[in-house]
Amino acid sequence: MERTMVKRIGLDFDSSKKHYHVKVSDKNRSDSTISCKCTVEEDGSLAIHKVELNQVRHLVEDISCLFKGLDLRLMLSKKRILKNLDSEVENAVKSLVSTAIIDPNVKGGVRWPLGKESIGERFSIVGVWHTGYKAFRNETMRLKLRHADRFDHRTSTGGVSDEVTFKLTAISCKLEEDDLAESAVKEMLESAVQMLWDNALNYRVVP
Repeated sequence: MERTMVKRIGLDFDSSKKHYHVKVSDKNRSDSTISCKCTVEEDGSLAIHKVELNQVRHLVEDISCLFKGLDLRLMLSKKRILKNLDSEVENAVKSLVSTAIIDPNVKGGVRWPLGKESIGERFSIVGVWHTGYKAFRNETMRLKLRHADRFDHRTSTGGVSDEVTFKLTAISCKLEEDDLAESAVKEMLESAVQMLWDNALNYRVVP
C-alpha cells in the first residue's frame, strides 16, 4: 500500500530516522514548551540535535472525510527553533537530557532516575516521545509516515499513534515571497487537496 501510494503521487524516498523528543517546561515561559529532538549516541546516551519551542499554529481546519479511511487536517504553522539559548536554559536542558535512560519497556521509551526529572523549581520534564519515520518527497511536497510512542508526565498517560503528514513545500515557499499572489496559492492548495483526496485518504499505516 505504501509503495503504491508513493508511486502514484510521484514521490522519491528521502530519509528514514528515529528520534527521542524530550519536552521540558520552563516556568519563565509559561506559554511554551521546550522540545529537544535527540539522537542516540554509540554509548546509548541521548544527544541533543535541535531545540525548539512548540509550533505557532496560524490556521487549523479539521475535515471529516466520509467514506474514506482517514480524515484530513489542514494546518498552517511555523516552527520556532532556538539557536541562542541563555546559559541557564542551555545547562538545564543538557542536564535533563544527559540523565535520561532509554528503556523500551516504558511509555515514550525514556525514563529518569528518581529525583532527576526536574532542576530546581524552574525546569521539569513534562513529556517524552519516541518516533520513527520514513520520508518521501518531490519538488512540491514531502510525505512523512511516522510512528510515535508518547508519554505525558503531567497526566501520567501515554499513547501510540501512526501518522501520515504531507508538508506542502511549494506552498510554503510561495508564502514567503514578498509579492504573494493569493490566487496562485489558492490554486496550488486546491490541487494539493484534490491529490490527497484521490490518493492518500484510504492509506493504512502498517507498523
